[in-house]
Amino acid sequence: MTITEMTKRHVIARYVEPARQKGEELLRIRVGNVQKELGWTNRAPSVFSTLSSRPFQNEAGLELIEKSGGPASGGPSTTVEFVYRILPSSRESASRISNIPKGPGLMDLYGIGAEVFKQLGGGEEYLKRERDELRFPAEGYPHSGKSA
Repeated sequence: MTITEMTKRHVIARYVEPARQKGEELLRIRVGNVQKELGWTNRAPSVFSTLSSRPFQNEAGLELIEKSGGPASGGPSTTVEFVYRILPSSRESASRISNIPKGPGLMDLYGIGAEVFKQLGGGEEYLKRERDELRFPAEGYPHSGKSA
């Protein structure tokens, strides 16, 4: 198993799943803590790289929202802390979608402006009048017949 794969598995098991089970919305992970928990030394660049990667975030169901600490260059360091938003799992998403209350749909709005258009002589008549009265700014000025 690669270092990246070991890091992913550890972080998901140790941080992501417990936070998701508690219903937390944000998750903070420090590079140095992960390295220490795995018993590694001099692996901060690998851990940093894994925690930064899109494949890790997609697999873990996370969205990176902040990276803080570490050197000014933004490079890998044991003091870098990643802050993620915990995205709903596919099971949670499915249950949220199925729990959308059934209410008025788009078709229930059909004809909502019928009475207003009737008062204006009907929709077609209203549009015809609007088009006939439409004037562009240049059309409103008298032409002197002289060209510049």
